[in-house]
Amino acid sequence: MKLADLSLKDFLDALGSDKATPGGGAVAALTGANAAGLVGMVARLTLNHPEAVPRIADIHGFIATADRLRQELRAAIDSDAQAFDNLMAAYKLPKTDEAEKQQRNQAIQVGLKAATDSPLNIARSCYELLTIAGTLTQVGGSQVVSDAGAAALLAEAALRSALLQARINLRSLKDTEYAAAARSEIEHLEQWGQSQRDAALQITLDKLDFKPKA
Repeated sequence: MKLADLSLKDFLDALGSDKATPGGGAVAALTGANAAGLVGMVARLTLNHPEAVPRIADIHGFIATADRLRQELRAAIDSDAQAFDNLMAAYKLPKTDEAEKQQRNQAIQVGLKAATDSPLNIARSCYELLTIAGTLTQVGGSQVVSDAGAAALLAEAALRSALLQARINLRSLKDTEYAAAARSEIEHLEQWGQSQRDAALQITLDKLDFKPKA
């Protein structure tokens, strides 16, 4: 059975076991999927309020994007775990002679790239989510601003968690051009994610703490 099809209890039991998967990448994908669910909820509930009228087309777009990303991130729970398992299988290949060593090394490098691309794709999805969540803290319905803020926090946490999983593989990659490009993207996403998270959180807190004049 796929990880994404497990009950919440069974998933958490598997997560807390002595097996390497599900691990950080799968959890980042799940967290991102939760953020996507919140974004979709906030956008749908906002449609019922007058403040949605000026941006009704945008909000419908947010809903479509959130629904797509929720499905993509749900699928990534399993694909990321599979990428890690494939990499571990490459490390276990025989190395009794030079031919086997060369084949093993090639398989490891392929596995390392796949295990880097997977969390990077998760982070890219969370980038989209964080952008929408941040916008919804500004234009979403006032009754769900706390949910929009929570979505932004979750999206940034998922983004950063995924990037940690990508970073760990860069140490062993021999393709220096690929590694340099990946590291540059990781650093950009980390910095951008932090700034967007901080902005969304501040907007949310300002709205929650707002006290109308007597």
